[in-house]
Amino acid sequence: MGILQLYDADARGVVGTRVCPLPDCTAAVVRREINGEYSLTVSVPRGARFANEIIMGRAIRAQVNEAGDTQYFIVKKRTRSLSGGMNVYAEHQCYYYNGVVVRGSAAGARTPSLAFNQIWIAAHPSVSDIGTATFSRTDNTQVTSAAVTKPSSLRQLQLGWLIDNFGGEIIYDGFNVEWVDAMGADNGVVYRYGANITEMESEDILDSYASGIFPYWGSIDPKSNIGIVTISGYTLNYPGTWPVEVIKPVDLTSSFDQEPSAADLLTAAQEWMAVNAPTGIPVSIKASRARLVGDIPVDLGDTVTVVNTPWGISQKTRIFALAFDALRGRVTDVQFGTINPGFYGAVKNTK
Repeated sequence: MGILQLYDADARGVVGTRVCPLPDCTAAVVRREINGEYSLTVSVPRGARFANEIIMGRAIRAQVNEAGDTQYFIVKKRTRSLSGGMNVYAEHQCYYYNGVVVRGSAAGARTPSLAFNQIWIAAHPSVSDIGTATFSRTDNTQVTSAAVTKPSSLRQLQLGWLIDNFGGEIIYDGFNVEWVDAMGADNGVVYRYGANITEMESEDILDSYASGIFPYWGSIDPKSNIGIVTISGYTLNYPGTWPVEVIKPVDLTSSFDQEPSAADLLTAAQEWMAVNAPTGIPVSIKASRARLVGDIPVDLGDTVTVVNTPWGISQKTRIFALAFDALRGRVTDVQFGTINPGFYGAVKNTK
């Protein structure tokens, strides 16, 4: 069982001297998602030693995966109950980049590596003294003319603008940032119903589903002459057969530094669709997971095989999100990727 450690940290989240251990915490859950959430929630019981030391801005060091790696999380919220207990919410150090602003840039041809480095260098205040930016993509031939039209947060651009234009996945290790094609590995792990998965239930969800897009440029602004540019026919559909037609508006204004022609907008829309291909209708599948003796450790982005014979599932897929018990050192909840033709989209909330 791991014991959380509390550290002093400066206003940027840079860790200093260790303050104390936190031996009495009853729960500590790290939640991680590819290109998304990275947080820690801690339950502190009434009468816990050193509870008063857990103050805003300090850092909690916690284990984040079954391999034993640790990271620092900055305390952002504390909630006390009448019973005397306290719940603590902390964010990974990389969330500091939410408050670092990148200047806007004009449109111009950019490869992934150039765009990645330009964003890092243009950050204010500078972050080069606390972290590194490593480009590890295998394909650097893509080119985009998209501009950063207004000052935006560094983390928003890394997880949003870069991924929208070029794909890939961002890995944060402390303040260090690495951009890869895909994180994780295939170590032959099998999730099998009746063994390390004991219960499963599914629920089809249509909230985030889209079968096509309505691409546009510009805006309707009564104070200017700017209007809307659309493509011929207005919409583009993703290939394949979809049970429900749902069209999503897509703003491509930032892809141009001046009003585009309908043909240029069509090209940009097709490029956007290639990067943002749908996985289909999401399916929520909840399951109960029990880690068995001898199980191979799993981590975010890993490729695993999911087997559920009653549902006809036996397929490789990826772990897109997980919850990790930092006190017991094991993954408790997993969100898988696409399963099989009978199950559109994401498999969520696997315990």
